[in-house]
Amino acid sequence: MKPSIQFIFLLLIILVNLYRGNGVTINAIALSMNGGNSIYSPMVSDFNQYSKNNGYNITIDLTYLSRLNSTATVKSYEETLESLFNRKSDKYDIIFYDNIYTSHFEPYLLDLQDVLSKEHIDLYIPGITTQTGFHNDKLVGIPLTIDYSILISNSNFLNKYNRNIPKTWDELIDSGVYILNEEIKRNNTDFIVYNGLFPESEMGFCSIYEFIYSYRNSVLSPFPSLLSSEALNALKKIKEIKEKLFLDDIYHLNLDFVNKKIEDGNFLFLKTWSTKNNYATSILPGVKEGISGSILGGHNLGINKYSKKEKRAETIKALEYLTSREMHIKYLIKNNKYSPIISLYDDEEVCQIVDCNFFKSIQLIERPANIYKNYNKYSELFRKYTYEYIFENKMTAEETIKSIYELTKSIKNEGSSLELVISIIIITASVVMLLLLFCLLNNKYIFYFKFLPRDFWVIVIIGLIITMSPFFTKLGELNSMKCYFKYILFFFGSTLYMKPLLYKLIINIPEKNVKLLTWISKNRYIFLLFLILIDTILYGLLGLSSFDIENKIHNDTINFKICKMKRTIGKIMIIILYTLKFIEIILGLFLIFIEWNLKLTYYDLRFVVIFFYINILYFIFIIITNSLRIDDYNFNLALPEFVNIFFTFLII
Repeated sequence: MKPSIQFIFLLLIILVNLYRGNGVTINAIALSMNGGNSIYSPMVSDFNQYSKNNGYNITIDLTYLSRLNSTATVKSYEETLESLFNRKSDKYDIIFYDNIYTSHFEPYLLDLQDVLSKEHIDLYIPGITTQTGFHNDKLVGIPLTIDYSILISNSNFLNKYNRNIPKTWDELIDSGVYILNEEIKRNNTDFIVYNGLFPESEMGFCSIYEFIYSYRNSVLSPFPSLLSSEALNALKKIKEIKEKLFLDDIYHLNLDFVNKKIEDGNFLFLKTWSTKNNYATSILPGVKEGISGSILGGHNLGINKYSKKEKRAETIKALEYLTSREMHIKYLIKNNKYSPIISLYDDEEVCQIVDCNFFKSIQLIERPANIYKNYNKYSELFRKYTYEYIFENKMTAEETIKSIYELTKSIKNEGSSLELVISIIIITASVVMLLLLFCLLNNKYIFYFKFLPRDFWVIVIIGLIITMSPFFTKLGELNSMKCYFKYILFFFGSTLYMKPLLYKLIINIPEKNVKLLTWISKNRYIFLLFLILIDTILYGLLGLSSFDIENKIHNDTINFKICKMKRTIGKIMIIILYTLKFIEIILGLFLIFIEWNLKLTYYDLRFVVIFFYINILYFIFIIITNSLRIDDYNFNLALPEFVNIFFTFLII
């Protein structure tokens, strides 16, 4: 018996080891230029060792795109991820992504509030996470690394000429002009005072945006309005620095030039991203001392919502480890990198390693990536207008600000004279329709309304008014809920004005002793409510699929938003709703056909048939106008509304 027991025990050990050998592999993807080599890989290796030591048998397999297997740009990496998401690919579980794409990737990433503990999330709140990790009240990314702009100062030259690190842009100009002249006297022709960092890339937008932010009135002030004197003065100061410090050939150069100057040391000031160097590092100057500005860059970790659910628990464990306090201290704090866990900078042990006051002094501003779906196009045009002023002298500062503002503003928020005109027309038309209700109370006109009961005429008029009301959902900031109500108001309005007519046509069917018809005639409210209930259920099903908001840029200036249903179920529901309307029209025409010669409703039916034919044209035109790809805001606004108003009056 004893050998048998030993054999069984040995067999169990072998089976356990075999089972543990079939561990779980978590697939992750990152872009190498975003830290795939220097930060992410060591952190992943750390987790894999931790998992092995603790018997979790979970392995993270990190794939990172580099210049060897892609164009290695943020934009191309975004396109790679979008392609995977659109195919609902489960190839990768953990996604490392640039935080400017949080809003863009939100539909494809898990809401981490549903899977992470409150204690873990609280590590990041309050702080940068509220700006870069949330969209639509969903936490879809945990910040892992934070990038920020810095000013590098060459103490050799500052000490040589008894100058200090500048805290304002005017101080930078003053010291720069003086030291440049002195170095020219010494025949130092390769000496540069400042670089600006305004290349033809996203980095250029960052430099412009954070410079404007550095011109706000106080540290707590928000980003200046683009029509404010602060924004205008900031733009003028950017050009003033270029001209006074003779930076025509330098201002547009990228980080390769910065790295070269760091190596040769023949510079006074350099603006760059956070990086290790042997020079004095400070926050960027501002309009006055104490005010600065830096774009909030960096990268988040998210979980692909299409990843395999059977390894979801292991994926969460891996993400929690990578974003833990201990990992931030080990790989970020000890490498003098900015940690999004801001409470670390109140820790005495941490402050013995890094300059906590410096990190606390950084004044970050997020890019407006969550406002525009096509943020890349927005950023490109923003740079285009600014550079036409700074480098090409094609526009004045005032003209440039106006062009940027036209690009930036959402017309939905600003309103327009066309919106006012359409609003007045709809309100006037609605008042006229309501006045028709007074005719129902006057026996002098009751003859013209004898086809339907008076209360049903009230329902018809209300339905026609509601049909015109979707226009008001376009006013103000457009969102998914407004898009939903736009469709619901249109369909519900048509339900109210068509169902009473169908009721009348049904009870007028020339068949005797049909109990159902008698019941419908005696219970018209129940019958009408039943039909409305069916439509309401369909409206509710449509509400299960949220609308997307698509941004349109017209003539490189005006931005406006439209509703777009991209989900298959939502598209099917819209098709079903339109199909049911056409079925109701066909049913109405069929009932008119079989009742055509009834003497009691002989003349009424001649008008009712016109009503149904008009509705056929009406729905066809509405479908066409909603399908057209119109890039002009005014035309996009006016065409469907005037079609709506025109056919509503034809129906009356």
